[in-house]
Amino acid sequence: MPVQPAAAVGLVALDVDGTVLTPEGGIAPSTVAAVVAARDGGVRAVLASSRGPVALSRVQDGLGLRDEWFIGYQGALVARWTGRQLEVLSETTLDRAAARDVETRALAAGLSVGRYIGLRWRVPQLTDSVRHEASLTGEEPIVSTPEESDADAAPHKLMVMATGDAQIAALAQLAGTLPRSVTATLSHPANLEITAAGVDKASGIAPLAARLGIPAEETAAIGDGPNDLGLFAAVAHPVAMGQATAEVQAAARWVTSSNTRDGVARALTHLGLVREDAWSSLAGQRSISFTSAKR
Repeated sequence: MPVQPAAAVGLVALDVDGTVLTPEGGIAPSTVAAVVAARDGGVRAVLASSRGPVALSRVQDGLGLRDEWFIGYQGALVARWTGRQLEVLSETTLDRAAARDVETRALAAGLSVGRYIGLRWRVPQLTDSVRHEASLTGEEPIVSTPEESDADAAPHKLMVMATGDAQIAALAQLAGTLPRSVTATLSHPANLEITAAGVDKASGIAPLAARLGIPAEETAAIGDGPNDLGLFAAVAHPVAMGQATAEVQAAARWVTSSNTRDGVARALTHLGLVREDAWSSLAGQRSISFTSAKR
């Protein structure tokens, strides 16, 4: 019989890279078992990621969450799959002129850049960074001229990518000189996620909780990176992964074990959403590998 969720938590947002996914890009069997048990108990478990719907779909499938809402593009898109289409709950897009400005600056600095528009990923050129990202997420980049990109809908997110120390330094410099109309967050030292000003994962949790009828005091989040800090500030029960930086751990109410030591399952147990026996027999088992990503 499924465990009944604690009255204090009805919605838990799960970061993906570094949290749900192991360093090898798989999902620990304990994570799958704990998420399934939490959902069986009535908890709404949603993914909250800088990834978009295409890259998230495989992770949702692995967790049995394909029909659940997700917070994508760093909070710029809240949606769920209905067949092959998306039902959008809320979205915030970048101004096209601001997107073009960022792309121009990134290319001048020798960096790779792409814009994400719903299910599409448009790039000005195929670079090693773009090819690597595609191999990690399963997305297909569409090489586009500036005119083709501008003719499409406004983007939800831009991502600027660096390879090697020199480009990472250029990426950091770019992050400090962007227009005020955008928000830039590092999801990884080599990946700069750019959304409209003020948009982060917290932008997605509020409309979703409202749609589900779950008050803010009954929300939780589990994450590991600086791009989870806004989300942590917006929920009542933030939990940091064991390998998270000191800054992220300090922003949490509790620190679980790492993503190589059943951190998500232990966090869901600590929150009172599952019993330990729902996943303990799977603890420490090799992760189910379906992608090799770390973001």
